[in-house]
Formats: sequence, structure tokens, C-alpha cells
Amino acid sequence: MTERSPLLDDPKFIADLEDSTISGGEISRRHRIAKSVVNKYRRRLREGVSLTAARTVTAAIQADEIHLNSDNTIVSATRMADSAWGASEWREFIRAKGQDPDTVTFTYGVTSNPGGGYWNKLLNVRPLAQSMAELFTDADVEAAQKRVRLWKLPTRTPGAGLGAPVAAVLNLADMQLGKSEGGGVEATEQRLYDGLENFQQWVARQRKGGRNIDEVVIVNNGDPGEGIAGNYASQTHTVEKNLRSQMNLVLDVWQAYARNLYPQFDKGQFVSVLCNHMEFGRQGGAKNSITGDSDNGSAFLAETLRRVLSGRSEFDHVEFTIPHDEMNVYTTVAGIPMGFNHGHKIPGSDAAGFEKWLNGQVRGDRQAYEARIWVTAHKHNFQQWEMGSTHVFQCPSCDGGSKWLRDATGRFSRSGILAFLVGEHEPLSWSDPAFL
Repeated sequence: MTERSPLLDDPKFIADLEDSTISGGEISRRHRIAKSVVNKYRRRLREGVSLTAARTVTAAIQADEIHLNSDNTIVSATRMADSAWGASEWREFIRAKGQDPDTVTFTYGVTSNPGGGYWNKLLNVRPLAQSMAELFTDADVEAAQKRVRLWKLPTRTPGAGLGAPVAAVLNLADMQLGKSEGGGVEATEQRLYDGLENFQQWVARQRKGGRNIDEVVIVNNGDPGEGIAGNYASQTHTVEKNLRSQMNLVLDVWQAYARNLYPQFDKGQFVSVLCNHMEFGRQGGAKNSITGDSDNGSAFLAETLRRVLSGRSEFDHVEFTIPHDEMNVYTTVAGIPMGFNHGHKIPGSDAAGFEKWLNGQVRGDRQAYEARIWVTAHKHNFQQWEMGSTHVFQCPSCDGGSKWLRDATGRFSRSGILAFLVGEHEPLSWSDPAFL
């Protein structure tokens, strides 16, 4: 009976066998064969047998392949038989060779032979351990202890630039300066100062922990001022400042954040969105608008900040993203495409509404799909959720609270500023969210 394996006609298989840098396990996975087959052919190579030469192999020679320990006890064996062997047949085989099958452990397998019969394989014949002490000796324990004592984490120097570059994203959402609720302008001003100080301390902690933060992104997530009559009729009776005063105060806050933060980073961005508060030229809300979406105080103030900072060397590295009349705004942060939207065009107040909105956006806006992180605001409460293709952060508000939110949904939320890290340093492209 003759038999030649098709594997021996595969040049890739022969090359893998001859390459000593490739393990037997890797070859068995590549070619979907048992590791014992790989070992058999490699053994022939070591014996000087040419695997590529056509030859006749007799089943009789293969049938009595037995490997023994130095004391003539069995290690493994291959037997050709008319039937597939199980544990009982191999126990009788072991006994016939002078060993007690009750004192050993073993594994076995079988392969059908195309020419007839079965290749029966006995593997890993080992003495039966009497206790765990025989399997794991005192010497093994000492070796493990020695390895553990040598454990040492790499030294990390804060701010030394170790690891993937990451950006710290700071979101100023719904400041609504001029709003009287929650302590009014004075209380909001204090929260914004506390947020700036807390952000500084948060960045210091992240750098001390080894994060390579070389970029800061300050985001106007919308509604920086409250607005006046023309947006919402009630504003005539509730705002603490007129529109001019609100806009000056917003610009002062943004300048303070820019002045304190941008010089501390190699790269900087300012990102702004359009929003519903501070729309220009509204008469009783968007329904009766007599101007377009581009006529927006949020965008005007971002353009003003850009003019104020331009020409000053400490801000030469700052890039601005300011929309014309687009509700969706995009930028790349530490290599990660991000999308921003104030949120007043997004239905509902949770993940279901956002998903419905995004499914529609991606039909006509490729960047909406490509954004790996989305940031929205407007809902006056903090939420985040994972969607597979993107992760969504809904920012809390900086203002003193929202009577509208409580009346409309029953929800209420702490005021705060959301910050998080963005980059290729983590599988989800973000990490370490903080409520400041």
C-alpha cells in the first residue's frame, strides 16, 4: 500500500517546515493539520529525508512507530489498524509493553487512512501524579517568586511625551450668561471659574499618571448667552443683562480660558457650534424668523475671539472651527474625527432620539458617519452612550439649572463642565471623562 500526502506538494508547507523560526503550533494552524503531523515531517527533515522527492511509504513501517523514555517506558506511539482505537485498546497496548496503564495518564487520537484502515496515535504518556506537590515542586515555587520579585513597571515622567499623543477636550455648554435662575450671573461666573481651576488640576493629574497630553480643545457647545426677547418671549422678564452685556461677558470668559490654557499646550483648537439662544433677528422664535441660520451670536462671538487672539504669539498654534450656517461641525482631534452639534435640532432627550437623528444625517453627510465621537448639549443633563460606530457625549449645562427641563421631563441635573481625553491611546478613542 502506498500513500503520499498532498501537503508534500505544497511549496509553502515545505518552506514553513524548513523555517526553524516558525513554531510547530503555528504551522499546524496555518495548514489546519495536527501538530503531531508537523513534528513527524520535521523529524524526517532532521534525519535527512527529502520530503519533496516522490517515494513509496509502506504502512508496515509506519505501524510500529514507538517513542520511549530512557527507562524504556512509552512516551508516544503510532499504530496502523483496521479499526479506530479507544482508551481500552491503548491500555492493552501499554500493558503489553510492560507498563501498568493504571499508573499513567495519556491522550489518543485517530486519523482515517485514504488507503484503508486507521492511524491510531498515542500521545503524552506520563506517570500519574500522586499529589499537586509532584506537579509543582518547591523549586517551581521559588522560581515563580524570583520572577515576581523582578516585576517593575517602566518609569514615567509627567509631561515627558511618553505614549500616544492625546488631547484634552473642554466643553463649555449652555453657559446662558444673563440667565437669572440658579443664582443668576454671579453664581454661573463662580462655576465657570471653578471649572477652569478644576480642569487645570485634572490635566495635571492625567499628566502625572503618564498621559501625553499635548493638545487642548476648548468647545463652545452652544447657548453661551441667554439672549433677550426675540428668542423667547419670557426673556423680557427673566434676563439679568441686555444682549450687549451678555456678549461682552461671554467674550471675557472665553478669553480667560484661552489666556490660561492655550499657552500650556503644543497644539490648541477652539470649536464653536450654532445654537438656539442668541439667534439674531428672531421675532418670537424660529417659526417667525426673518433671517437665516448663519445670523447667530454664538458664531459671531467665536469670530470675535479669533480676531482678538490673532497676531499674538502665544496663540499662533490655535486653530478655529466656526460654522457658517451648518448645524453639524467637524474637526480632527489627536487623529480622531469628531462631530459637534448643539442639539436643538435633535429630537427627544436620550440615546433613542440621537440614533434616529444620526441615521438620517448619514444619508447626506459622510462626515456624520465618520465621526468616531459625537458631542451634543442643549438637553441640560449629562449622558453618554456607545453606538458601535461612534460614542456620544451629551454635556451638562454650565447655567444654574433648567426650569424647562424639569417641567418638560421631570429630570434635573447638576451644573458642570464635561472634559475627557481623546486619542489613539484607548480602543474607544476616548478616556477619563470628568464632571468638573
